[in-house]
Amino acid sequence: MAEISATLKAHGGHDATWVVIKAETMAELTDLLTNYSQCGISALVGEAVTMLRAEEILGAQLGARPVEHPGQYDAAPQGAPQSGYQAPAASSAGQASTPHGNPPTCPHGVKRFIEKPYRNKPGTWRAWSCPAPQGTPDQCSLEFIK
Repeated sequence: MAEISATLKAHGGHDATWVVIKAETMAELTDLLTNYSQCGISALVGEAVTMLRAEEILGAQLGARPVEHPGQYDAAPQGAPQSGYQAPAASSAGQASTPHGNPPTCPHGVKRFIEKPYRNKPGTWRAWSCPAPQGTPDQCSLEFIK
C-alpha cells in the first residue's frame, strides 16, 4: 500500500527541525497528527534541538571541529554561502584573498564571502557572512561590502 506522509518544519531556515509523520491511510495520518499536537512531543523535540544547538556552540567555543560526512556532495556554486560551521583559523596566514581583500574574522572564525542578486532590482549585493550555523543566538550580522 502507498505511504502517506506529512512533513512539519519549524521555520524556513536551513537549520530548521523537521518531523516527518508517516501513515498508510489518511485516517491514520489524521490520528497521528492530532496525537502529535496533543501529547506534547513537539515540546520534547524542541528541547532536544535546543540542547543539540547548545552543544554545537559550546564545542565551537572550545575549538572542536565538525566531522565531515563521508558522503559525496556537489560543491556549492561559486559565491554561494558554504554550509556548516567552520572552526576559527589558527592564523590569518594562507587565507584566500578575494577581489574584496582578505576575509575578515569574527569570534566564530573566518567570514565567508557571499554575493547574491537583489530581489527587486538589477545587480547584486556582496557581504561577509559569519561562519556560525544559521540560527546561532550570537551569530554575527552580515558585513556588507560597498
